[in-house]
Amino acid sequence: MLSMQEYRNRISISKRGSYRIMCLGESTTQGQYPSFLEEILNQRNIGIKFSVIDKGIGGTNTDIILSMLEPNLDAYHPDMVITMMGINDYGPHMPYEVISESKIINFLKSFRTYKLSGFLWLHIVTRLKDLNQPKLILQRTELESAYAKDNDAQPSEQSYKKAIELNPNSDQAYKALAEFYRQQGKPSEAGGLLKKAIELNPNSDQAYKALAEFYRQQGRLSEAGGLLKKAIELNPKNDWAYWVLGEFYRQQGRPSEAEGLLKKAIELNPKNEEAYIALGEFYRQQGRLSEAGGLLKKAIELNPKNDWAYWVLGQLYVQQRRLSEAEGSYKKAIELNPKNDKICGALEALYKEMGNPGLARECGKKAKELRLSYYDSMTINNYHKLKAILDKRGITYICMQYPMRNLELLKRIFHGNTEGIIFVDNEKLFKEALEKANYREYFADMFGGDFGHCTKKGNRLLAENIAKVILKEVFGK
Repeated sequence: MLSMQEYRNRISISKRGSYRIMCLGESTTQGQYPSFLEEILNQRNIGIKFSVIDKGIGGTNTDIILSMLEPNLDAYHPDMVITMMGINDYGPHMPYEVISESKIINFLKSFRTYKLSGFLWLHIVTRLKDLNQPKLILQRTELESAYAKDNDAQPSEQSYKKAIELNPNSDQAYKALAEFYRQQGKPSEAGGLLKKAIELNPNSDQAYKALAEFYRQQGRLSEAGGLLKKAIELNPKNDWAYWVLGEFYRQQGRPSEAEGLLKKAIELNPKNEEAYIALGEFYRQQGRLSEAGGLLKKAIELNPKNDWAYWVLGQLYVQQRRLSEAEGSYKKAIELNPKNDKICGALEALYKEMGNPGLARECGKKAKELRLSYYDSMTINNYHKLKAILDKRGITYICMQYPMRNLELLKRIFHGNTEGIIFVDNEKLFKEALEKANYREYFADMFGGDFGHCTKKGNRLLAENIAKVILKEVFGK
């Protein structure tokens, strides 16, 4: 798929004198609306030839998108950039009220839970193999002391570097600094440190797993798969590696291999609830609904507080047209995680299908309130950085919202700094379309709760809306 994507991109940029548009995002961009957008724009015959470059990466996040932005700009020289991104981000949630560059910094410094989790992560990864080594004990003591003195910050870059200085042969210390850089949005530094960890300890299956995840987020799936295979070779009882490799193969459309690996993960660890959920989701997508249901119920039996298992089981019930049971499963997921806006959105869609517009509106309102009350700090920072780079280069910026999502969520990220941004609202268009049709006509799944990956019809609708905005706002047509 990646080869085909790059082949289409090379064809697009080979068109001399064309107006180049680069599309950035995750799996809702990769191989989705960009080809339709190029077709629709060129059909308008405004006297300009358009070339659309698809640089979406499935399963990525805004850290990776931002890290690859300038190399992509240098390689493709676009006149315009379109983004639809943020759904896969994982930073701490923060209230919109604190959004501004200085306030973000102050907020993160005061986020004690986030700071503590970073410190505990470091403590865990350094405690395993070398527990009795004096240097490592000193390393942890120095870090704990530094953290205690610096109550207004996470463990700093200097603290992690000090750990390496105290024990330069500790692969665990390099992995800790790599994780710090990953959270700071410095993927190239993180990748280099993980490679160093492997160099120091070629038998560390954990280091191979960490580097595999780094490559996966960059879209380098073949390399990621190879690293996971190496992790399994080093530790054939590593159920986690089997589980993640199985997920890779499922996403790559290699079902028989995916199924075998997920089954192996469960065989190695019958209490791996996540492997049961992954295999259940795999069977659900394969239409093997009875088997999927059994696996999801087993995951819930292992951990009755796993809201994700209830969420996937609810999707299964919707597929089986067991709508009242889907309602119960979604409600249980919300009970376990009241701030999960995706599940509120899924209930909104379900109640519409059940013919209960009142409850649908109530759930939709709740989902919107949750989304308007916070945003992911990683997403906020990376949108600001991306805009600054595009502004500096004089590239037109189209900032697009996901289908069914409120545009205000995006506008509030920029906190009044919206000059030069052209926003695309996809909410109204899709909601109007769904008043007359079933969700499955426009969405292949519902991974976002109230939206998912678009069908061909959905991607064409999305592309038509973007083209309309571009032609009106940029070219006055």
